Amino acid sequence: MTDWWQIALLYGPSVLFGPLLVVSVVQEPRRFRNAIWLALFVLSLSSGLLLDFWRDWAFIPIVLVALFAPIAVVVFLLVNTVIVVRHEGFSLSTILPALFALLVMFCVAVYPLTFYFDAPRWGKGVGLLIALEGLWFFFTFAALLLYSTIYRILPRRRRYDYIVVLGAGLQGTKPTPLLRGRLDKAVDLWRRQDGKGVFIVSGGQGADEEISEAEAMKRYLVEERGVPARCIIEEGRSTTTFENLRNCKVIMDGRSGVAESFESQATSLGFKQAVTSGSSDGGLTIGDTVEPSSSSSATETRRPGRVRRMRNRMSCPYRVAVVTSDYHVFRASEYARDLGLKSDGVGSHTKGYYWPAAFIREFIAISKAHFWPYVVILALWAIGMLIMVVGK
Repeated sequence: MTDWWQIALLYGPSVLFGPLLVVSVVQEPRRFRNAIWLALFVLSLSSGLLLDFWRDWAFIPIVLVALFAPIAVVVFLLVNTVIVVRHEGFSLSTILPALFALLVMFCVAVYPLTFYFDAPRWGKGVGLLIALEGLWFFFTFAALLLYSTIYRILPRRRRYDYIVVLGAGLQGTKPTPLLRGRLDKAVDLWRRQDGKGVFIVSGGQGADEEISEAEAMKRYLVEERGVPARCIIEEGRSTTTFENLRNCKVIMDGRSGVAESFESQATSLGFKQAVTSGSSDGGLTIGDTVEPSSSSSATETRRPGRVRRMRNRMSCPYRVAVVTSDYHVFRASEYARDLGLKSDGVGSHTKGYYWPAAFIREFIAISKAHFWPYVVILALWAIGMLIMVVGK
């Protein structure tokens, strides 16, 4: 293949998506769109190479992937479900891989079945809509899986002012193995920077828990990992990842003296200060505990707008490491970006058998926050159906 226009046709898409990916990652690596640009770049480049070097045979790997990839995914997810249930017991979270496998089979089969059973036109139209929505769903799943993996392993040689550790459940008054992994990862990071930086352990008390996750985490760090209590701040009132980070931001802003007053933020979120000694700006000092107020409005989870996020990032005088499980890193990092934090996500190891179920939960949560493409697909489908009806 020598004609320039043929080369441009083959590699033009990858030449377009490559720079878009680089620019977007350089500007902000915690964007969901980065996953889309990366997937489009990989897909367009691999397709161009296949068509360029395989020519007449390029259809073979494409057909094989189209036919056998869904089967391989379904088999893997079903086997993984059996393994997870054996280890963790039967629950909605442990059977998520099997439910995901059923969704794959449904989305792949529904449109062809409308032709097999000779469904009416409206039935075929609905089948097409399900197939299109499913195609975007699984494309973004693969894209996020690829990008979040790369994001986690990106080299970072920074010193962090704060090391935020997100809660992950208790066994009695002790952290679960999953939470201990996060705490151990945080301690390793803290020691790599010569004991510099402040821990903020974040997690409230569930209805079936004796103490807050934050208190249990602080005990573990002090008693089992030898971290001085003066280097730890407890945030013991949050119940979701977004609340974890939002409440920690209030604490960090207060200690760092940012332009927006700590008092106004704390009041709006229902904080009361247990100790204020040693802090000239009225913020929290190392070793303090953040306690909930009876008039708390912490259940509010509205995200700042674009202008507010940009202003927050520009005025943020500190850098944060958000330590969580590896499957949870990207979503936590995206929330931190929404809040205007200068942060990096740091992931602790998760057992391999549990990883698929955990990542599926993360993907569903992220998809809810980026739902507009599904609405666009629905709107385009509706327009197409309307044109067909009118044209008939």
